Amino acid sequence: MLAGLKVLVTGATGRIGRTLMEDLDGGFTLTGTSRSRRDDPRFVQLDYEDPAQVRTVFAGQDVVVHLHAKAANDSESLAEYLQPNIVDVHTTYEAAQQAGVRRVIFASSNHATGWTEIAGERADAESLFRPDGIYGAAKVWGEALGSYYADRFGLEVICLRIGSYDYRRRPPDFDMGPRILSTWLSEGDLVQLVSKSIATPNIRFGLYYGISNNSRGYWDLTNAAIDLGYRPLDNAEDYAEEVLAKGGAYRLWGEEA
Repeated sequence: MLAGLKVLVTGATGRIGRTLMEDLDGGFTLTGTSRSRRDDPRFVQLDYEDPAQVRTVFAGQDVVVHLHAKAANDSESLAEYLQPNIVDVHTTYEAAQQAGVRRVIFASSNHATGWTEIAGERADAESLFRPDGIYGAAKVWGEALGSYYADRFGLEVICLRIGSYDYRRRPPDFDMGPRILSTWLSEGDLVQLVSKSIATPNIRFGLYYGISNNSRGYWDLTNAAIDLGYRPLDNAEDYAEEVLAKGGAYRLWGEEA
């Protein structure tokens, strides 16, 4: 897969989507989806209520970067995640294979293995799922469903277990204590990771963690380097003095991590 690909970004007005629509280069032809109408001609309105409309929007695209979701690990209510993070994920994979899309890049999350972090253990792409909430469990569903569509239909699927990213924010801007020094993903490294996930050929299915080159990082990036050529350039340690001066506990769901 080479530059010049047609790339559709779902949920393109969110924190990650905005960055990709602004910064993703590589000669890709970008289209973004939004629930509401926008002035930017690169955007199409899509609310996911009609699977046939999703297939129509996906038609002619080479790659779908799927970001449409409730993107917060802040609730134990299944109802909040059921439609956007479970049903709509199925709609995405189904529409992609029916529309002839070659590859889906699924925005998974570190929360798919969040309890491994709480237990103080290192995780890599071979680690068993161990979600730390309904959000993380829904991301495991998206990974598993992607594996099925890769095996059953030959759809290429790349799942990115994204660390801590927010639009244009540096580590001191996060209110999460020293954890951010391990989990931060910079905007430049985000764009590099997604770009390489789009363009790298001959990947049927892959699971990759997405963080910057953090000195305190505990998610293994080895397979992302080997398979995708991902070489993160930024390091949260450059902001350690500011982050640590703010204090704060290193916790997930009230548990020491």
